[in-house]
Amino acid sequence: MDQRRARLLLPALGMAAGLCPAAAALALGKPRAEAGRPGPLKLLSYYDYPPFVTGPQQGLSFELVTWLRQRADDVLDTVELELLPRRRVDVQVRQPQWAGLVPWVSPAWFPSPEQAQALIWSAPVMNDEDLVLSLKRRPFEYEGPASLRGQKLGGIYGHVYTDADPLVGRGELQRLDSFTQEANLRMLMLGRVDLLFLSRSGLAWWRQRLPQFDEHIHVAAQPRMRYQRHLMLSRDLQEPLRERLLQLAQTMGADSQWREVMRRYGLLGQSAELQNSAQL
Repeated sequence: MDQRRARLLLPALGMAAGLCPAAAALALGKPRAEAGRPGPLKLLSYYDYPPFVTGPQQGLSFELVTWLRQRADDVLDTVELELLPRRRVDVQVRQPQWAGLVPWVSPAWFPSPEQAQALIWSAPVMNDEDLVLSLKRRPFEYEGPASLRGQKLGGIYGHVYTDADPLVGRGELQRLDSFTQEANLRMLMLGRVDLLFLSRSGLAWWRQRLPQFDEHIHVAAQPRMRYQRHLMLSRDLQEPLRERLLQLAQTMGADSQWREVMRRYGLLGQSAELQNSAQL
């Protein structure tokens, strides 16, 4: 990435404060690769909201960039993070020569057979779940996809809701999309939508960000779904780097530095170290 492009992309991280999605990048490392070493490790992410991005060069994805740079210093020189809409991430990872990493994702979200042949999945690095939020004055208790009928769902542009979208297609559920999670939450607080989905990993941050959150927002007792987040790697990564990244993901939950990061973001209880330890 040249310097001019980096200057253009980095300010776009303000989108976490309510701006439209845009590309963003961060590069850490030495100015040039040494002979025989791979070039920059490229991280692509479509998570432009907390806890993954909380401000310019801030958030869990940026912490991951720093941590990987330090832990894999002997097999890489730089790490670059680029924030893109989900559809553009899909296009990038389908490119024949793509060699990078997509953090915080699940195999269930990339189901196409042609992609499966080109991808490698790490051990789980975080446990998470999607919560169903509504207003306390009109509380909604989620009881499976059928219970969404007749409701108005607040969504995020570009996001696919595999359980809810078929209902939308049949006219049994309305979906009104916003560009950002913050705009979506404000739509709910204004009563313009009946409910929305929010990952538990972002709940603590939004409770601090929106002072009236707990006063107005009801969290359904049953989550929409539970899942584990992984690192998705290209098979075209050089083998020493690929193997190091897989090993780091395997032991991530037990790493003292990463546990401190998770603690600061209120996510220590969602670390996947128990599952990973059982696999060692």
